[in-house]
Amino acid sequence: MPRDRWSLPVVEAAEEVHRALGTGLPAAVYKAALAEEMRGRGIPFERDKMVPIRYRGLVLVTGIELDLLVGSELIVEALSVDRLTDWHRARLQTHLRFSRYPRGMLINFNVTDLRRGVHRMQRRPDR
Repeated sequence: MPRDRWSLPVVEAAEEVHRALGTGLPAAVYKAALAEEMRGRGIPFERDKMVPIRYRGLVLVTGIELDLLVGSELIVEALSVDRLTDWHRARLQTHLRFSRYPRGMLINFNVTDLRRGVHRMQRRPDR
């Protein structure tokens, strides 16, 4: 998968958060710490960005909330789970499809080696 310009800086920021906090905390703590670490590094992002869901030409009342949108192109979901599952990957792919952003990344902070908790994805082409 081709790398975008933000994946490496985000992973490096996540590694610093992981070094400082370790494992076992709720995902919300890691998301807040990652946002602060990225802010300090000058990485542009939006937090808790809402993306509308369109159905048959209508915008539904509810939408999708993205944890972090980095550089207007990379969705980052901060997790603290035993392991990443197909459900996590499918959820990220759904976020990519409805948001139309090209790339996403799941970061599971509940691992001893953070690089093993990072999963990158690209949006699949529309059918």
